[in-house]
Amino acid sequence: MMSEFDVSLYSDIEPLPIETGLDNELCQIMYTDEYKQVIGIARRLISNGEFSERALDLTSCVIDLSPAFYTIWNYRFNIVTALMAVSGDIEAFLNKELDWLDEVTLNNPKNYQIWSYRQALLEVHPNASLKRELPVLEMMIDEDTKNYHVWSYRKWCVQKFNDFTNEFQFADSLIEKDIYNNSAWTHRMFVLKNLTSNKNEDNWNEQLKKETIDFEIEYAKQKITLCPQNVSSWNYLRGILDKYFDEDYTINGIDEFAIQYIDNIFEKNESELTETNSTNLPQLKSSYALQFVADGYSRIPDKKNMAIKAYKSLSIKYDPIRRGLWNHMISKLSA
Repeated sequence: MMSEFDVSLYSDIEPLPIETGLDNELCQIMYTDEYKQVIGIARRLISNGEFSERALDLTSCVIDLSPAFYTIWNYRFNIVTALMAVSGDIEAFLNKELDWLDEVTLNNPKNYQIWSYRQALLEVHPNASLKRELPVLEMMIDEDTKNYHVWSYRKWCVQKFNDFTNEFQFADSLIEKDIYNNSAWTHRMFVLKNLTSNKNEDNWNEQLKKETIDFEIEYAKQKITLCPQNVSSWNYLRGILDKYFDEDYTINGIDEFAIQYIDNIFEKNESELTETNSTNLPQLKSSYALQFVADGYSRIPDKKNMAIKAYKSLSIKYDPIRRGLWNHMISKLSA
């Protein structure tokens, strides 16, 4: 429902038409009379450069009618910055604006302009707080656990406030609900990289970093054990190795951990790894484990032949839809 619109407040405004009136228009948009009136007044106010309370109220109406109208979002922010300067209490004024925005946010989960606007408000807020943002973020993610815009905003928030206190636990709670939630796995990696970065070296000594990284390796392995055919957990483990161990997949026997999910592929002769023999190859617990091992071994000179075997197996049996990729990897290793 549109915010209450009192046209009498704008009786002095001549709406700026939103239709060209040309006879040769390729496709004439059938606007409602309400839409033409509200948008026409808004366009005139923008043209006049009016930053007033009535202009602010009007933008609420426009956003109700067209939440993705980015020009109006920009205009509203300009109004807010003008009014807060004379508000007498900037914090209270912006908190009221955030309260309004919370309601709009919950009613428009896929609107990315909302999140840009929230960022802009927090940047000028004199006492912005992550604590205030978390409830609406949790409600939005509960509604859609893979909403890209919400996750991006959450990342921005925790970086802005440099507060990662609850992020591991938050990601874990979502992974517990859905082990396939790649958004939660990606967020967990984001948190790990930020906590162990050089900018946090005052709070994170080398021992604490090592303990955390070791814990995350075991965490990934435990989730893989629960669900071996889950690309997200394998990618998480791979990301840790690539980031912290110079891509050494043999660290702590991780390659042996992965091999348990790919049967005895490396015991096969080259002659067995062909299209005609593909039906004789065993069923694997995880094709992603096979890719994981192949990628790791491809970086170790004396294990390249094993990597080629793994890529051939993926190509002919376990992941033929990406045959072009696997054959390309084989050609690189064979060169």
